[in-house]
Amino acid sequence: MKKLKHLSIIFSLSLLFLTSCWDQELLKESKLIYGAGLDYENENEIRTTFAVRNLGIPVSQGGVYSNRIISVSGSSPRDTRIKVDRVLSKQVTASKNQLILLGKEIAKKDIDHIFDVLYRDPKGPLDARVGVVDGRAEDMLNLDHIGDTLITEFMSDLIKGAENKTEAPRMTIEKTFRYSKDVGQDYALPYISFNKDVGAPEINGIALFHHANYTGVVLPPIDATLLLLMADRKSKKASITENIGEEHNEGFLTKTVTINVRNAKASNEYSFQDQQLNKGVINLEIRGNVEEYPQNHLFKEGMVHDIADELSTRLTKRANDILHKLQEANCDFLGIGRDLNAYHHKAWNEKQWDNDYPKLDLQANVKVKIAETGIIK
Repeated sequence: MKKLKHLSIIFSLSLLFLTSCWDQELLKESKLIYGAGLDYENENEIRTTFAVRNLGIPVSQGGVYSNRIISVSGSSPRDTRIKVDRVLSKQVTASKNQLILLGKEIAKKDIDHIFDVLYRDPKGPLDARVGVVDGRAEDMLNLDHIGDTLITEFMSDLIKGAENKTEAPRMTIEKTFRYSKDVGQDYALPYISFNKDVGAPEINGIALFHHANYTGVVLPPIDATLLLLMADRKSKKASITENIGEEHNEGFLTKTVTINVRNAKASNEYSFQDQQLNKGVINLEIRGNVEEYPQNHLFKEGMVHDIADELSTRLTKRANDILHKLQEANCDFLGIGRDLNAYHHKAWNEKQWDNDYPKLDLQANVKVKIAETGIIK
């Protein structure tokens, strides 16, 4: 009993030294930014478009969420944030931001200085998705909503959907910052364009970056999937559709095959001469199931092997074309420089890498194995 009394006194005294919550930000006193777009205005100004959430009446009480789209220009992203604060009744905060869109022109201007304000803010949304827009980001956010979905939620879900299908890498503000500072590793961001036929934005491939600059080169979704597999970055699902057969140009739909990639394994092999990288080979093994093959039900096992061999040949050619595009853009997406720095340091020259990478002898080798042909037997 005496021991229990002593413990009670100690616990009571310890409460006096506990700190309380000193930093709080009430939602009712803030205006939340759910999306932002940045565009090149002129040599001295940028334009930032904010999607500010109108909370209003809660949805549980029959209310409907909406966005207020505000566009302001300034000398820096922080300057535009200060200016937008002047036209809102409450203090603006980006702690709930889900999306950062970059206009095509501003993405070519070194995005590090654009993101500086986001990196420094302790409440910054480092997990917000980043994408490049074909045109101006302002025009994309001004769509306001697609159907019943607000544009910020639609765009965020669109990018996440491409990530899940291995059509775009998962790139957040934090990852963009990290890769832009890594000499031996470049990156790519989802490339978004407006599809006039359906009246909505779409993921139209990935935009290749060198350091913090958009190179102007875009890989279409099918090439983006193969590149991500070569980088060992398969997501939840990956599908590849390829034309096969000598007469595929005349066969319309009947000469195509689609495989669902069950698993993929990539490995890099390097050869050196005089402590310099002489050749790099990217090997990719794909094991998948046939999802569609209108030409035949694939009753014979030999036919399955023939299709796998032809897919291997065609995907190897496609993979080598992708490597050529990467080198033309000077985009070390596969992190070959990082491999050299980590495992072959004597062959690594940080100052010369930007000049050496485009001249490397890089080759790809893709091997496809078909595990199943579907429920048709």
